[in-house]
Amino acid sequence: MIPQEKITEIQHASDIVQIISEYIHLKQSGRNFIGLCPFHSEKTPSFTVNPEKKFFKCFGCGEGGTVFHFVMKQEGIDFIESVKLVASKAHINIAHLIPTKASFSPTEKTFLLNITNFATKFYNKILFDKESGSSARAYLQQRHINNQSIKTFCLGYAPNSWDALIKTCKERNIPNKLLEKVGLVIQKKEGNGYYDRFRNRLIFPILDIKKQVIGFGGRTLDDTTPKYLNSPETVLFNKSNVLYGIDIAKNAILKQHRVILMEGYTDVIMAHQYGIEWSVAVLGTAISKQHLRHLRQYCNQVILLLDSDIAGWKSSDRSLDIFIEEEFDVKIAQLPKDHDPCDFLVSEGVEKFLTYINNATDFFSYKVKMAASKWDISTIHGKANAINDVLATAMKMPDIIKRNLLIKRIAEEMSIDEATLRIQQKKFNKVTASIRNKQVAEQRLDASSRAERELLYLMLSCNDLIPRVVEEIGLEEFSNKDFSKIAQKMVALYYQNNVVHDQDILYAIDDETLNKICMDIVTTKEFQDITNHKERLEAYVVFFKKQNSKKDIHQTKKKMLEIVKAGSNEKDIVMLLEEFHKKSRNIHTLKK
Repeated sequence: MIPQEKITEIQHASDIVQIISEYIHLKQSGRNFIGLCPFHSEKTPSFTVNPEKKFFKCFGCGEGGTVFHFVMKQEGIDFIESVKLVASKAHINIAHLIPTKASFSPTEKTFLLNITNFATKFYNKILFDKESGSSARAYLQQRHINNQSIKTFCLGYAPNSWDALIKTCKERNIPNKLLEKVGLVIQKKEGNGYYDRFRNRLIFPILDIKKQVIGFGGRTLDDTTPKYLNSPETVLFNKSNVLYGIDIAKNAILKQHRVILMEGYTDVIMAHQYGIEWSVAVLGTAISKQHLRHLRQYCNQVILLLDSDIAGWKSSDRSLDIFIEEEFDVKIAQLPKDHDPCDFLVSEGVEKFLTYINNATDFFSYKVKMAASKWDISTIHGKANAINDVLATAMKMPDIIKRNLLIKRIAEEMSIDEATLRIQQKKFNKVTASIRNKQVAEQRLDASSRAERELLYLMLSCNDLIPRVVEEIGLEEFSNKDFSKIAQKMVALYYQNNVVHDQDILYAIDDETLNKICMDIVTTKEFQDITNHKERLEAYVVFFKKQNSKKDIHQTKKKMLEIVKAGSNEKDIVMLLEEFHKKSRNIHTLKK
């Protein structure tokens, strides 16, 4: 659909550092930029962006590729969509190259964001209408939410009408189909009409990290159910990826090196109103790895603030193990009975609130407490189950030192012999070890594959060697199937364009496994130190000739045995012996 030369133009025109910086915090380190990888959990930056070669690489998890591959993974879109998005950021128009039936383009996304922004202003205006917004203003006053907070969080009110937003949008030629696409209206079950999704509700616009309105939350002001209603999943909004208030809180979180994670809109608003600006909330969903990976860009400590009703959270104590898996320093703060954070701040004040925050229980102690309350630990069966629950959590800790310290603590806190606990630990280790050994075995390369891997690097870093590899070694000599596919693609690009850059091969291959292999080859330190490219190639020409000679000798031996077994004449055996000695001399010469 999009010519390769146009993709190359877009890539060279784009600022990969600027684009990736929209998603994660990058810091310059020499010629490169480094940051915490958004694709796996880490405390020390191993994610590197090379602005010169225009690719990224994480030396922790192995993810890597061009700016297109990064955008694909972060936005959850395909390659063509990522090219469109990067092109728009580089101010390159490729609309004429895209079929009109394309489902979702950067231009359409901008248009949809304009609609959500318009709806935000509409709801905000209604909130301050003398008559229409009176009930919503009364609710906000009752909750002690002041005008500055209303302004900061862009609060609004959806009037008690079936079509207030639809009518206003019709005046501005905004189609109902697009309002439906962003979740603001619902199609009637009968007929072709639509009606407003949010009616008689206090509106909480939901913004992403770039301060774009991507969805809405609505709190009912009457007896309508549900009490809280969020936008549905749309092309803009996925509640499992979003944290309410992150657009405002991110700078404060960076300064504090920690974050308070709450559940409600008003809880976050009131915390900010009282100066605790390092607070965010999940949107009525379980905490996900994506939530934590967003937070990791700003801090590594989470204080999970529970209402007195733990069941109010859409997460069981088991699902909270995600904090351990992602190696977060997590603490649990719990307010007194019948208090939510918003009301507690108003009635008790900020100092008392922060006392609960600063005295939060560490996560492991919380897990022990939960296990003890879940099982009857006065019985052998109950205590064994409680210990297994806590041990299962400890085994999810990736860091082996921390894991061992946790096991020691389990033994102390649950009054069990540590040696016995270690025996039980082995049961958890067996499955993990089996998987790990399988992965190591799969990754181990034989001598031929190691040679082929370096050949690919030589071909990429010194394109003049490509014709010699084709002529003197031959692509059919690549025994590793993945390396063979990459070599074939590289040769095709070379004969097409007379040159192959690192980034050319990266975006020319749409297979994720092959792409990772390419990134590993391009970024291998030992390869980058190579300066004698031609001499290395000469060595590999000899290597493959020697390898072929060995194959021939093996075949000759096999034929000799077959001839002897068949009782053939002496002349045939002598001829084979001469052939065998000739090939042996060839190998001896190659060794010299």
